Amino acid sequence: MDNIEIYTRPGCGYCTHTKRLLKSKGLAFTEYDVYQHPARLNEMRSRTEGRTYPQIFIKSRSIGGFEELLKLEQLKRLPKPATLNS
Repeated sequence: MDNIEIYTRPGCGYCTHTKRLLKSKGLAFTEYDVYQHPARLNEMRSRTEGRTYPQIFIKSRSIGGFEELLKLEQLKRLPKPATLNS
């Protein structure tokens, strides 16, 4: 399983920003579109109480949404691409 997972939905601007930020940092991620794969919605709900999009997990830990991801980036606390596998 990948170390960064994001649950998204179509038309979500924050989802687009999240993917753009992760790509700009060279961080690979797995995207789960809950509209294309409705079973992923139940999975997301079992993993977090968050109900907005995106919902982001780093090393299986819920960090919240885009604003929380942005805060981690501003604090320089995002994982480095090489440290994800350790």
